[in-house]
Amino acid sequence: MSYVLKIVVPSVPPYNHDAYGFADKLLRDAKGQAPAPRLIQFHDAITERFPCASSGAYLMDDSVQCPWAHNPLMDCFAGEIGIISITCRNVEVIPFLLRRAGALALTVIDEQAGKVHRPATFCLTLDSIQKLVDQDAMIDKLMPLLKRDRDEVLIMLATPKAVIRRRLDHVSAQRLAKTLDLIGCNCTVEKELAEDGMTIPISGPGARAAPIPSTYLSQSDPIDDEPVRRASLLSRLWERVTRSRVQQW
Repeated sequence: MSYVLKIVVPSVPPYNHDAYGFADKLLRDAKGQAPAPRLIQFHDAITERFPCASSGAYLMDDSVQCPWAHNPLMDCFAGEIGIISITCRNVEVIPFLLRRAGALALTVIDEQAGKVHRPATFCLTLDSIQKLVDQDAMIDKLMPLLKRDRDEVLIMLATPKAVIRRRLDHVSAQRLAKTLDLIGCNCTVEKELAEDGMTIPISGPGARAAPIPSTYLSQSDPIDDEPVRRASLLSRLWERVTRSRVQQW
């Protein structure tokens, strides 16, 4: 008996039942279409590790079986969806397949187990402005890129660790980070953890400066709390902007 997995390129609905129907519609619409580039990358990655029988890779070793029910495997992909049937070596194949799909921001639908393996989402935070950058020119470029007016961009630039975009796949997050780097912004790509609302830096400067423990401060150390109050106000303003327009992002 084959184990069937659906590989989906676009983001799927948040509820699994809706995701199943979404994939079925993609399948109907995909007839006759060439596979999406990311599906081709996915195919190449998994067949490099587990070749198709049509490649002749198993002719010299009868002890190793091809895990794919259909050969060539590329025929299982069309448009923005693929359906893979696995006949053996599930313990080896499925974890590897899930890792490769996640790396390419693909969703894997496993209706037999009642699971939808969604790719991780990422956010982009602003670390600093590069030196010797023409800030007026930078702002003019950021406005259309981020779909924000000038005042909103100014608030973002003045807010420590401002979140520029949320809920991006890894490919899109890295692409946007490179674009912002060319404009003059140093950014960090952070993995979002939905369960507790925290993020983990995975690229860029990443580590945020830890607060100075109170035990490290002597009673005579002067503390200027005006910058803290100003940063807090800017942070609240920026969070209000992002919440009010999150649907547009």
